[in-house]
Amino acid sequence: MVTTSRDPSARLRLFAKELCLLFPGARRMNRGRAELGALVGACRAAGVTDLLVLHETRGRPDGLTVSHLPHGPTAHFTLSGAVLRQEVGGLGGAPLAAPHLLLLRLDSTLGKRVGTILKHLFPVPRPDSRRVVTFANEDDVILVRNHVYRRRGRTVELEEVGPRFQLRPYLIRLGTLEQGDAADVEWRWHPYTATAPKRRLLSAT
Repeated sequence: MVTTSRDPSARLRLFAKELCLLFPGARRMNRGRAELGALVGACRAAGVTDLLVLHETRGRPDGLTVSHLPHGPTAHFTLSGAVLRQEVGGLGGAPLAAPHLLLLRLDSTLGKRVGTILKHLFPVPRPDSRRVVTFANEDDVILVRNHVYRRRGRTVELEEVGPRFQLRPYLIRLGTLEQGDAADVEWRWHPYTATAPKRRLLSAT
C-alpha cells in the first residue's frame, strides 16, 4: 500500500501513483486525516504486506518510509532526484509485470539488510519477464531505475520507463511504523560517520 504525508501536493500524489506502477500489486491510499495507527491497522486488516509512506518539502518528494507488516522492520530513507515517467521520455505503456531485480554493490552487512527490505517489495518474476528494476549503490546513495528490454535478433534494446529516483537510508527500526520511538533501533546513520573519508556503509569496499 502506498500513501503520502497529509495534504500532499499534486506532484507527490502523481509520484505515489507512479510508485504503484513500479511495485506490482501495489495500491494507493488517500491519506486524508488518518493517523498512523489507523493506517497501519487498516493495512493489517486487509492483509497488506508493506506500507510505503512518501514525504515532501515544498512540493518536492524527499522521503520514503517502508514498513513491513505485520511485525516490521521499518526503514526510513531520504529521497531525491525524483523524475516522473513523462519526464523520462521514450515511454510506451506502463509495464506491470513483476520485474527481475538487480541489487548492485549492496554487499556490506547493512547493504544486504537494505537490499533484503527492498527485494521483498516485489513478487517473484516470471522467467520471460521483460522488465528490470535496478537498485545500484553509488557512494551510499541507491539509484533506482526501471527498464524494459526487447530482443531484436542478436541485440537487446534497453529502454528506461521510469519513475527514477535516489534513496539513502538513515534509520531502521525493528517494529512497525505506528510504534515510532517505542520500536528498537536496529541501525541509525550518525553524521560523524561521514568524517571517515573512505568508509562505505552499503558496500563492502
